[in-house]
Amino acid sequence: MKKVSFALTCPSCGGLLNVCEGDTYTVCPSCSSSLLLSNAAGKFVLPSRKSSIDVLRSIRRKLQSINPNGTESAKVSRPILYYVPFWHCSAQVNGYLLGVEPVFREIEIPVGGNVGMGPSGYTISVIKNIKTRTGSNAVEREIQISGCVNISGADLEPLGIPTLSADSQLSIQGLDIQRDTLPDGLEVLENEASREGVFVDPIVSLMEARAQTVKYLRRLGSGAGFGLEERWEYILVSGHREMLVYYPLWVTNFRFDGRTFQVVVDGRSGEVLRGRFPSSNKDKRILTIAMAVFWAGLLPVFANLVLGGKLNYSSISGNQSSCIPIIIIIMAGLAFGTYHLLKILSNLKGKGSEIIV
Repeated sequence: MKKVSFALTCPSCGGLLNVCEGDTYTVCPSCSSSLLLSNAAGKFVLPSRKSSIDVLRSIRRKLQSINPNGTESAKVSRPILYYVPFWHCSAQVNGYLLGVEPVFREIEIPVGGNVGMGPSGYTISVIKNIKTRTGSNAVEREIQISGCVNISGADLEPLGIPTLSADSQLSIQGLDIQRDTLPDGLEVLENEASREGVFVDPIVSLMEARAQTVKYLRRLGSGAGFGLEERWEYILVSGHREMLVYYPLWVTNFRFDGRTFQVVVDGRSGEVLRGRFPSSNKDKRILTIAMAVFWAGLLPVFANLVLGGKLNYSSISGNQSSCIPIIIIIMAGLAFGTYHLLKILSNLKGKGSEIIV
């Protein structure tokens, strides 16, 4: 992925500095001066708890549960450890919210004139609550919230990992990092080269992450006015604190029956997060057997009804009629549907199907 950087000048010589997102210090390439960036966000890393061997075992177990016949023939490539970036942003939300709050009165009204006796001998009556608006009150609410949010620093959609942003704050199932929480075990990242794995540079800048944080926290603070009418709000987001957190993901692929499947494994828990696996075609066989059993049980019953004359009935005028034409139409529809289902299964025979985790 493309590295995001912004240009600064050295206070000693005036030379250009290339500073990447998350860097807290740099060295001037012109005069070799060491510079500390006071307003930069610190870098942290969640170390991977699983090795490449553990990842291979997780993939084998998942493949065994989905397609037992494919465990031995699948050729799994060597997993690669990636550290993907997330911005962890926190801030204070302060302000006021003014509005009009409606006032309601609830009264209970008996419904129905009959009052009966229940099984236990007590009288039973039906009561309905009627809610009527009687007026309104002016409301002033003070907003004081300390909030935090995690923003995806890179596009993980190609791996099947949903994006965390101000507009998409869905929980990432299986990951320790969620919408507004960070797991324990953070370590300061001083030198990326000293650690195993590939560190993905963020494509979302610190300013973009801060803007998304303000948008999310303003929406969170505005929720304090739920139920108010004609409201007016003043919300201020301040006291920003950010950090760049790298999360471990193992990515690998395996070949089976001439096809390639990609799998993403969590470096913390070792569980398979996303991936494609070959189907065992068990569902196709079960469906074919079910249709055979259906027709094997239906045809004898239909023959018994026809031969026994059980489908004949007397009409209002006294004439004898039969339900056989209607039954034939129903049977023809079932046969037509079965034919097309078997045709689809026949076309899928020999073609690999996939299961997406």
